[in-house]
Amino acid sequence: MAEKIKKAFSVIDRFVQSDYYICLMAILTFLGWVYKIWVPMLCVMLALAVLPLFISKNTKHLLSFLMLFTCIISDNRHELQDFKYLLIPFVLLLVVGFIFSLVYFKRDWSVLGIKKIKGFHFALILLIIPFALGGLGSPYENGLAVFLAFLLVAVIAFSYTFFVVTNAKEKSDLMDYMIKVLFVLGVVASFELITLFATSCNSIEELTNFILDKHSFKLGWAGANNVAPVISMAIPATFALCIKKNKATPIFVAIIALEYILILSTGCRGSILFSILALPIMLLYVTIKTENKMAFCTSICVLFVVGIVLLGKYGRYISSILVSLLDRGFDSSARVEWLYPQAIQTFKTWPIFGAGWDYRLGERVEGGPNDGYTPYWYHSTFFQVLANMGICGIIFFVIFYVWRYRLVLSLLNKPYALALTFSIALFDAYGMIDTNFFGPTFFIMLACISFTIEHAVPEKQCTAFVARPFKTLFAWLEKYRKTVEPMD
Repeated sequence: MAEKIKKAFSVIDRFVQSDYYICLMAILTFLGWVYKIWVPMLCVMLALAVLPLFISKNTKHLLSFLMLFTCIISDNRHELQDFKYLLIPFVLLLVVGFIFSLVYFKRDWSVLGIKKIKGFHFALILLIIPFALGGLGSPYENGLAVFLAFLLVAVIAFSYTFFVVTNAKEKSDLMDYMIKVLFVLGVVASFELITLFATSCNSIEELTNFILDKHSFKLGWAGANNVAPVISMAIPATFALCIKKNKATPIFVAIIALEYILILSTGCRGSILFSILALPIMLLYVTIKTENKMAFCTSICVLFVVGIVLLGKYGRYISSILVSLLDRGFDSSARVEWLYPQAIQTFKTWPIFGAGWDYRLGERVEGGPNDGYTPYWYHSTFFQVLANMGICGIIFFVIFYVWRYRLVLSLLNKPYALALTFSIALFDAYGMIDTNFFGPTFFIMLACISFTIEHAVPEKQCTAFVARPFKTLFAWLEKYRKTVEPMD
């Protein structure tokens, strides 16, 4: 009997760690979203993510859940309050699963040692400091909001540490796994957007008008300026899948084209700009590196021809959408004229630790009321840090960004590392002119991507205390230890 149970657990584990599991999570995500049963379906996904923690030491499957669960939130997201008592047990089960996995299975805790801990991991932990000190010295408007912001970053840092410890002996390439998850994420977000179009419009004229009205994009978890960066983030992963020998390259190229069309349809100028700027770089790199040169180049040429045909047939509608974008140009939507000066003025008032995350809590930029615990958004990662966390925040976020992009320098010969870094860069670039970076679920996504890159970095590279002063200190401590040790 014990042997049969062990064999069953082994079969379950192989499925959970396979690509089929990623597909299952994607299907559940889409079904939960489209049928507006996202809370019960989220509980199902949580169960499928947590239960394997009690039978297997592997944890990489959690990455697919963390990357996809955001997209399950339908436009009835306000109903979450009605289901909070259903979700709480599953969240508690997740915590118990984390603890059980750490305690029951033998883990390599040495990776947290001062000589081994990686730079990005340490930088993420350090972010707890500016979030904890943010607003120190300014009047507290809502202490609970300040605590929740600190708690969220602390939980993310702990969860990152959990992944580092539980995957310390994982030999498989987690970047390969993340590339597949990102590809699926892009497909799910694209399908949701297409479903929104299909259910809201009955003709090409209605679709054109729908696209011209950015406020029509109500997916629940995202508006036009949220879904576009997520799809943009998935594009480098899809390009990366074209590199290895496969027969699906034409399908991947078609999906890339579809995702660019969908990004254009959102009217999200930042994502459109950065995605288009990145396109020639990605095309050139994949053309040089791909093992499917004929299939890749032929697919690009076919798409070019198809594009010309569609432009000829639907040119009137396409031109109206493009003209609308061009008319708006690079207008900052009051960012430069209003929001950024506000952030600077707030910084001048509280320069060291900023105004804190409770400052003007619940206010909309437009002046109307917002959700009770929504921060006042300055629509820029830089200015948000400057206003809410001051010089303290800027220092720790500079460290954070340096280490995030330092990782890829050790993996320049790995296409997947470059693709994932491109994904992060596209999202980060857009975050500099909008609010997305500090959205908790998006922050989690980016942390997961960075983790898979950091996991691939050789053991003695990119360690947090790699600078010469630290090496000198460690050498002195080791010499001192040997000096004071008693002779045998």
